[in-house]
Amino acid sequence: MSTLGIDPGIVHGVWRAGDRLVMAEDAKLPDRCVKTGLPAEGGWVEVRLRWHHPALYLVLLAGIILYFIVAYFASTSVVVRVGVTDRALSAARRGWRLTWALVLLGIALCVAAAYGVPFLWAPGLALAVAAIPVFLLHARLVWPTRIEHGYVWLAGVHPDYLAQLPEWPR
Repeated sequence: MSTLGIDPGIVHGVWRAGDRLVMAEDAKLPDRCVKTGLPAEGGWVEVRLRWHHPALYLVLLAGIILYFIVAYFASTSVVVRVGVTDRALSAARRGWRLTWALVLLGIALCVAAAYGVPFLWAPGLALAVAAIPVFLLHARLVWPTRIEHGYVWLAGVHPDYLAQLPEWPR
């Protein structure tokens, strides 16, 4: 048994590849928080992940709406069940709330600018754009860097969690 309580004989289909967790789509992760490496104590969250090949970002050159349509149909989706402590889950939820607050306030300011208060365009746009790093840094528990051939590569996993997993054999 490792120092984190992960018994390598029990965990199947889960590895590390550098700073990524690699898992078979149907693998069961250890009862550890992916964000802190601490015991999750039965705290589990199902996370829906979507991934598409990075070359698809070239569609953005044709327009953002077209990109979202193409990305939706060209992406791969999977649901994984990850262990998470209450504290880490609360932090992610705060990140989501802040992201939405920034987006909605930014939209409200842009609407106000359209109805006669033109100096509100810049702050409205700035708030909406500020939502992007807030989401990327604070709202996500884990995110896929690849989903192919029945395997999922996850980023955002705590280094102590990863250190207890066997190295990806491929």
